[in-house]
Amino acid sequence: MGTRRKNSSILLLLCLSLLSCNKPQDSYQYAVLDTDGIKEAVFYFDMDSAVSYSTFFSCRYDLGQIDTDKVKLFIKATSPAGFTYRDTVVFPLYRSAEQAKDDQYTRFNIEQNWNANIEWTWRVNVIGNEFGRWTVSARPERYTGLHSLGFSYSPSGRKR
Repeated sequence: MGTRRKNSSILLLLCLSLLSCNKPQDSYQYAVLDTDGIKEAVFYFDMDSAVSYSTFFSCRYDLGQIDTDKVKLFIKATSPAGFTYRDTVVFPLYRSAEQAKDDQYTRFNIEQNWNANIEWTWRVNVIGNEFGRWTVSARPERYTGLHSLGFSYSPSGRKR
């Protein structure tokens, strides 16, 4: 019985190590913002506690409707065990590529002369204290001109 339990433990550790070698999802997840419906964008991602990650938010907005030069996001991250971490960040909103050219933490482009796409770096070298599926939700303070929010993450490197 003891050998069987030991073999099961080894098999479990082997499976977990193989899973952690897979490249995690690093494409964007998007949520359409609608003041009559969705009040909060919710995203899910799998985190390996042995890897550090860079995390990003993105937004599509209408240059003709936006009436501010920044957006405040209320962010909540929930660990697989249910622990909640809150953050409030203020990200810039640009109207031209010239405004964004010196911002090393933001990518910006304009489509069709009225739709702006922006990506902000949220955190760099984040190391989760838990392995598994995390939930990140974001709610903007104001919705005027905002069409959608996106979230992405990519591995930055192995934890030492």
